Formats: sequence, C-alpha cells, structure tokens
Amino acid sequence: MKTLHSLILLLTLAACAAPSQPPATATSSAEVPRVPTSTVEIIAPSASLTPSPSPTPLPTATLTPTPSAGGQSAGDWYAPELGNTGYDVQHYTLALTLDPGLPTVTGAATINAISTIHNLASLSLDFSGFEISSLTVDGLPAEYTRDPAKLHILLPESPALGQEFEIAIAYAGEPAQTSSAYVPFFHHLGLQYLGSNLFALNEPDGAHYWFPCNDTPTDKAAFTFEITAPAGLEAIANGALVRELSGTDSTTYLWEQPYPMATYLATVAIGDYEFITDTSPAGIPIEHYIFADIRQPFTDAADVTGEALDWMSELFGDYPFDTFGFVTTRLIRASLETQGRVLLSENMLNEETVIHEIAHMWFGDWVTMESWSDMWHNEGFAVYVSLMWQTREQPGALNIFMQNMEADVTREGSADPLGDLAPHRLFGFDSYQRGALLIHNLRLTVGDDAFFTGLRLYFELYGGGTASRQEFIAVMEEASGMELDAFFAEWLE
Repeated sequence: MKTLHSLILLLTLAACAAPSQPPATATSSAEVPRVPTSTVEIIAPSASLTPSPSPTPLPTATLTPTPSAGGQSAGDWYAPELGNTGYDVQHYTLALTLDPGLPTVTGAATINAISTIHNLASLSLDFSGFEISSLTVDGLPAEYTRDPAKLHILLPESPALGQEFEIAIAYAGEPAQTSSAYVPFFHHLGLQYLGSNLFALNEPDGAHYWFPCNDTPTDKAAFTFEITAPAGLEAIANGALVRELSGTDSTTYLWEQPYPMATYLATVAIGDYEFITDTSPAGIPIEHYIFADIRQPFTDAADVTGEALDWMSELFGDYPFDTFGFVTTRLIRASLETQGRVLLSENMLNEETVIHEIAHMWFGDWVTMESWSDMWHNEGFAVYVSLMWQTREQPGALNIFMQNMEADVTREGSADPLGDLAPHRLFGFDSYQRGALLIHNLRLTVGDDAFFTGLRLYFELYGGGTASRQEFIAVMEEASGMELDAFFAEWLE
C-alpha cells in the first residue's frame, strides 16, 4: 500500500477521541500519490464474458409507492419494486443442496414472522424462478400465485397483530439469471456457479434469486443455513459453524447467524477451502476460508485484519459480531461485505480492499441504511475509513487525499444529486468518492470531537437495526449542537 503522510491529528485511540482541530492543510499535493478514483467492490466483468441479460425495467417515478398494510413494496422510493409489508421476518432457515458444477438448487425455506397488522389475510414475498413443490403456513397448505419476482400467499388463517406464524416453502430448479438495473455491468446477481467455486452476491436485489424473502434492508432477521455440498468441499455461510455431518457423497454444514441481518448481506460459498484462524490483539476471533494456492498473497493483504478490527473498535464502538473473516472467490472481480464473513475475489487481494470491507461491518452491516438512495453512507464511509487507516501515522496526507478527490469529483462526478443517483450509478464513482468527500466535509464542519462522538452514539442507538438519513443527521446534530439540514441538503439534494 501507499506510504502516506496523515493529518488525522494523532487520534487518541485508547480514549476513542480525536483532536478537536481540523487537519492542517499540506503545502503540496505532489508529495503523495493521487487518491484512487475507483474503490468499488463489484467491478464490471471483462467484455469477453457472457453479455448481461436485459435488466428488468424499474417502475417509473409515478409508481413510487406508499407502503400499505400487506403491500407489495417496502416503500423505498429508490427501489419501489423490492420488499413487502404486513409482516416482520424474525428468522430464516434455509436448507439448500448446492454443487458448484451443477447450476441447480434444491431448497427448503422456513420463514418465521410476526404480523404487523390486524388480521393479515395475505402477503407477498420476493422470489424469482424455481418450481414450488409445497407451501404451508403453520402446517396448513396455502394457496399462492406468482408474478416474475413476487410470490403471493393467501393465508389459511389470519394472524392477529403481533401474532407469530411460520411459512414453509420447498422449491427446486435452476436459478433465474436477470441483470440488475442497479448493477448493469454485472451479468446477474444471486448465486454464481464457477465450476469449482460457488458463492452468492446479493447487493442490492439478488437475494430473492436463491431464496424467498422480504428483500429489503428494513426487515433484518436472524438466519440458519443448512448447506449440503459435494464431499470434499467446504460450505461457508454467515455466522458460526455449529455442526458438520459427513455422508458418502456429501457433507452438510449447519451455520447460525443470530445477529439481525439484511437479506442482501446473506451469503453461501462452496469450494476447496483452507481454514485459517487467528485473533486480533484485543481478542476478536478471526476465521478465514481461502484457496491454498493464494495463501501468500492473501496473507500479505490481510495480515492487518486484527489490528484494523481493534482500531475501528476504538473509533466506532466494539466490533459488533462474534467473529470476522474473509472467504475467497474465484475469477470474478468482486468483493462484498456479507455480514461477518466477507467475500473477497482472489484478484482483489490488497490492503485497501481489506480495510474497506472491514469498515462495512459497522457502516452497512451493524447499522443498515433504510433506503438504497443512501448508498453514499455505506460506501462513502468505507472509502473514508480506508483513507483514515492509510494516513493514520503521518500527519498531513488526509487533506491532500481529499483535495485530490475533490478535483476528481469536480472532473468526473455526475450531475445527479448524491442522494438520488440514477439507478445504474448506485455502485459507481459518486457513491464512493463523492460520499467520502461529504463525510470529510462533515467532519471539518462539526469538528473531530463531535464527529467521532456522533458516530459512536449512532451505533449505540441503531446497532443491529436500520437508520434513515434523517436519523443519522439528527444524531450528528445532537453530538455537535449544530443544525445540519442545510449542509446535507447541499450535498445530497
């Protein structure tokens, strides 16, 4: 990584407090390299790969929904086709038989939910493709109909407000492959079959291509994964490995993720993995699953993991999950912050990506944005924290980086409002670089003490759940004693 001069003003990590004065401006930007102009985790595949299928058109602005009782949208104006209302999922249990060399799924999904309205008569789930062999609600057969991306269920008995109920769905077949309008440079989201390696990329709208769900960040739930894979291969998922049962031709792995998790953060990966375990200096358990043939470059990139986890814990509050680790993937240039168990491409083994993804454990995973329009929050913070890490020991460089970034944004940024980007720009330059520039200017505006105090308060208040843009602004206003609506309106609107 680059050797840089930092102006983070020697953050006092033990007290998790930063100096109250803004960093001093360095005299010359020629002293350090320019800030990278692209740190996106999902990188467009090469032209030699199969072209992307046509994406499903998004609803027009006139169809932006208002969430209604039992409605077929979570009410996110930015992604009105996703999510559903009338219920709150508490737990997903996914029993899946998968083979990296055979693009089919045999699955059983059990969804435990509670009704959020009186006498819920019907509901919908996000679910694309597959043949359904059975569907029951609380053990009773249920009638259902299907649209291309929605499963509509008529409940045999209507649960009262707050009443728990259970949906069980058995399904099988080949996953549908439809290009996402939000990630047009990628062939499809959901399960990726690469012959010797399988993994799931969901963000933002790929989860319902491999299991039925309420595919919105606002409905987080615990997960149980029971993954059956061919003998000789490891099956990895979020959370902790509870049990491993070997048979003649296959092995079944049981993983438990007790921390509430958005559907886009759920993953499974299957491959010939080597297990590496470690702990951070402060004792955070680290568990990596990597390909043996890339062990050295992986170690070179990821040996800072423990130190970085402890550093961020001092800045933002305790690491929120039981373990952290990377799972490497083949061929595809993609890295994704799946909760506690980050997917990392074998050709993206560098310290910048490692730090970026660790930052997401707080910004995106522990507190999840309420609307996809706030991608600047997830990615802007991940970029900014990565730059803070690079400049943590050498005063002066952070401002230089941000000055260069400001020039890049002026030259290359789109004319879209940062808080209302065109869908195809969701994972582009604006969310990452313009987002980081917003965050740096917020820090300069409120001062270091208020900036870090506000972030720690933010995670205390909303950790394990979701937060809206206005809730984030309100926390920063409380920490700083300043009115910030005008600041955010200028940057986002």
